[in-house]
Amino acid sequence: MKTTLEIPDPLFKQVKARAALDGLKLKDLVSSALSAYLTKPKTNAAEETKPCPFPLVRGKGGPLMKQMSNETIAKLEEEEDIERHRRSVGR
Repeated sequence: MKTTLEIPDPLFKQVKARAALDGLKLKDLVSSALSAYLTKPKTNAAEETKPCPFPLVRGKGGPLMKQMSNETIAKLEEEEDIERHRRSVGR
């Protein structure tokens, strides 16, 4: 079945790029994502929105941050890896 969806531009660009990287057609990626969404177990809405207090991370000289996104954590880990590599090669 064909349908029309309105997707925010930034999200569409991410999905289109991910499909290309995975060697998939956009329609196949969307179908797979919708199937996964429909087959996942239902959870209590209150549990989904309740923030988890862990991990607690202290920023460099900054306040305690109770919530971090996966993107932020990945960026911090990448920066640490780059710095560790620079030290190992003596730069």
